[in-house]
Amino acid sequence: MMSSGAGKAPQPPGPGSGSLNGTAADLPNIEQELYDYQMHGKMCKKIAQLTKVIYSLNTKNEEQEAALQAVSHAHQEELRQVTTGTCTEGEESAVLRTRLSELQETLAQVQVEFESYRVQAEERDRGVEAELRRDYEEKLQALGLERQETQAQLNTAHDESLRLGRELETAGEAAQCLEVQCDELRRKGEEERGKGKEEETERMRLLSEEVKTLRKGKERAEEERERAGREEREKWERERAEREEREEWERERAVREEREKWETRVKEVTEEKEELKRSMEEARREERRQWEEREEEEKRGMSTVLRERVRKAEGELEDSLKRLNESKRHAAKLQDRIQDLEEELESGRRRVSGAEGGAKRAWEELVVAKERLLLQEEELQSKSEELLSRGVCEGCVCVNVEELKGQVNKLQSRNRELEIQSSGRNNDYARQHAEALASLRSEMVRAQSEELRRERKHAEVEKEQMQKEREEERDRLQKEREEERDRLQKEREEERERLQKEIEEVKGRVMEGNTERVEEQRESLNQEKKRLKEQADEERRRLKEQADEERRRLKEQADEERRRLKEQVKKAIEEVMRKHAAELHNAQEALRTNQEVCVRVQEDRRSGEEVCRRLETEREELRDQLQQATNQIWRLEGVIQQQSQGGVASETPPTCGIHCSHLREDLQHIQEEMERQRESYQKEMTGLRTDKQRLEEKVLELNQQTQENTDRNVLEHNQENTDRNVLEHNQENTDRNVLEHNQENTDRNVLEHNQENTDRNVLEHNQENTDERIRSECEERLRAELKAELDAAVATSNQREQELQTQLADLQSQVERKAGPAEGHHDDSEIDRLRREVQETRDMNQRLREQLQEEPQRHSEERHTAALQALERRAQEELQTERNRLHTLHLLQLDKQGTELSQQYTEWSRQLTQRHMKHIEDLQTELHTHTEMMALQQDLKQQNQYQVFERQLDESRCAVLELQRENTVLRYTHTHTDRHTHTHTPHLIPFLSSLLFLSTLPRYASSTLLYSSSLLFLSTLPGRERRRWEEKESRRRERRKPND
Repeated sequence: MMSSGAGKAPQPPGPGSGSLNGTAADLPNIEQELYDYQMHGKMCKKIAQLTKVIYSLNTKNEEQEAALQAVSHAHQEELRQVTTGTCTEGEESAVLRTRLSELQETLAQVQVEFESYRVQAEERDRGVEAELRRDYEEKLQALGLERQETQAQLNTAHDESLRLGRELETAGEAAQCLEVQCDELRRKGEEERGKGKEEETERMRLLSEEVKTLRKGKERAEEERERAGREEREKWERERAEREEREEWERERAVREEREKWETRVKEVTEEKEELKRSMEEARREERRQWEEREEEEKRGMSTVLRERVRKAEGELEDSLKRLNESKRHAAKLQDRIQDLEEELESGRRRVSGAEGGAKRAWEELVVAKERLLLQEEELQSKSEELLSRGVCEGCVCVNVEELKGQVNKLQSRNRELEIQSSGRNNDYARQHAEALASLRSEMVRAQSEELRRERKHAEVEKEQMQKEREEERDRLQKEREEERDRLQKEREEERERLQKEIEEVKGRVMEGNTERVEEQRESLNQEKKRLKEQADEERRRLKEQADEERRRLKEQADEERRRLKEQVKKAIEEVMRKHAAELHNAQEALRTNQEVCVRVQEDRRSGEEVCRRLETEREELRDQLQQATNQIWRLEGVIQQQSQGGVASETPPTCGIHCSHLREDLQHIQEEMERQRESYQKEMTGLRTDKQRLEEKVLELNQQTQENTDRNVLEHNQENTDRNVLEHNQENTDRNVLEHNQENTDRNVLEHNQENTDRNVLEHNQENTDERIRSECEERLRAELKAELDAAVATSNQREQELQTQLADLQSQVERKAGPAEGHHDDSEIDRLRREVQETRDMNQRLREQLQEEPQRHSEERHTAALQALERRAQEELQTERNRLHTLHLLQLDKQGTELSQQYTEWSRQLTQRHMKHIEDLQTELHTHTEMMALQQDLKQQNQYQVFERQLDESRCAVLELQRENTVLRYTHTHTDRHTHTHTPHLIPFLSSLLFLSTLPRYASSTLLYSSSLLFLSTLPGRERRRWEEKESRRRERRKPND
């Protein structure tokens, strides 16, 4: 715009300017004065240099402002950190105090519980001593009763031996009676049978052999009785010694196992104590870490919330201050503009008065007015652009810009019209020019007045609105501060004195400009302290409630666990009793089955003996029949010889002799065969007897083994189950009372032990079942073999008897056919007599055999029943003693475990209290040192920060004073620009060009450049004008000093 104005200025005025010779002649001189290109170049160079210097100064100023802002932010952050640190220390101290109080309460409670538990332990020890004394007395009584019972058993055994002796005497007397009877029978037989001496001798021989066998059986029975008595006595003594040794060994083994178990238990308890310590330490560290993390999170959250609030409040304050400053700057600009417009009006009046004075200066005034209008247009455009760039009252600025543009267009059109009129009408130029200037002056005055009025209204409205907003913001902030002060006042009562001292020290070191900020920080700290105190109280109450709930829950769990353990012990005792009863029942059933087996074996033996007796009788009968048959044959031979001598027909004797010879041969064959059968039968009977004895021995061994196995299994199983159940229940009780977190392991162990017990019981039961099944199968197989052998022997004997009977019947029929009818009656009577005798002897022998067999069988049965009764009594007594012993062991183990648990609990509580007290002391020392170090660090930081802030405030004050001074210079230069346009136009052009350049720069750069350009402009002024300006500036500065 300047170059266009400069190019248009030297143009000729037009074709109608010939009449104005004077003005046209003066124009070259004016242009020469106005446009001194050399001077213009120098000024431009100086301006360029000044702009560079100003730009460097502006960059330095920006850097300083950025450093100031960074320092202020750092100061605020450090203040926030200090406040948060003090808050955290207060919270930590409060938490530690609460923790100390809780630990003291727990210590007191533990001491009370320890005292109560000690009293209970003493009472329990007295009860245990009394129970042990009672158990010892009961054991002594039981031993006395056992001794009496053994004495009674010895007496009964002695009585039984006496009874057996009497029975043997009776048996001897019976044998003597049998001998007497045999003698009588022998005499009768001698009297009756004179011819059957050989038979009678043989029979007597047999009877004597039987008597000898009876005597031998008697002697053997006596020997067996004595041996049985000795064996019974030895066996009883051996069993007693073994039982004593077994009891002593079991007692030693139980003591040894008990010692080993208690040693392992002590090791386990020590390990569990160490594990408990480690777990408690880990839990304490974990709890502390979680508590610290939770506190850090809460602090972080609270610090972020407070930081956001403070940042928001600061942002709002900064915005309000910016708006206030902008409004102030706008008002100052409006005032400057009003002054400029007033000065322009005065200059316009002077120019109009100068123009009315003469026609010669019309063209010069028109040119000057044109240039002024151009400058105003540029100035208005720059101002409009500046207003648009700042964005304040955009609507008003747009309206003003449009109006100013319209006015500029009107002025330009009016200027052209004036030029045309001046070129066309030289005579009316002065009048028209005067009218135009008057109308222009009136329009400019009206427009400027309207604009000023409008801008004043707008400024007042904005000022009122800003004031209202500021007051509302101040009220809102005040309300918020009061609310926060009321809410946080309760939390900062304990640290108020310390913070008051710190605030006083800070007040002494901080400048007056930071007092409000310190007060706000103090209030915020008080509020934060109160809030944290309330939070600490709430946390304390919550922790106390949680501790009470946890204590109640643990107590309930302990009661429930105690009840459950009692139920489990009761169930275990009932289960053990049931198992003992079941095992006793099984033992009784096994004894019953053994008795049944023995009875069956005895029945089989009796049946075999009966078969043997029947076979012997049949053999005797067959022998008698053979003897009778031989006698008849010999008698028939004698009869046949008599008949042959008497002269019977010649054909009968040889046939009879031949037949007799055949009969003799058949008899010999029959006798030989009978001898062979007898030998084979004897061999079979001896084999059967040996097999029977072997089977009886096997059955007795199996019975003894089964009895011993059942007794041993019952005792071992009962001992193991009771010990295991007692130990398991004690282990479970101790582990559950001491360590709750090992519940799963103990349950798993219990399940495993129960599974092992059940598996062992199942295996033992299966083993017993398999043994019993094998024994029954063996017995059945042996019984079947014996029965089969006996049946085969009986069948063969029956078959042979039938064959012999058939042969005898054939022989008798032949003899009867051959014998005469005369001797039939005699032979029949003799045969009948012989048969009767044989039958009598057979019956007598049968009775004797039955008596001889029944007597040892009865004795054996009586001995067997007595032994079974003694075994049953002994088993019952051993079972009862075992139950008493297990019950006493269980009680002793429970008492021992209770005492050990009480000792462990007291030791653990003592160690725990010592650790807690030591930890509390360490925490107190650490807290004291930490608070001292934090106080020293805070003092040092605050001192450094306040020194830095003081230096920064001094520098900022110096910078503000410099800026104020520059602002005053710029105002003065702006007010005197129009005043010196006529006299100093050569000096104005570079100054105006610098102003146009400064309009494009930022605000802080334009202020410094304006100051430098104003100094440059003063250097170009004449001496008188410069002195006048300096005097005005000094007077203005003196007026403003009191205000500053």
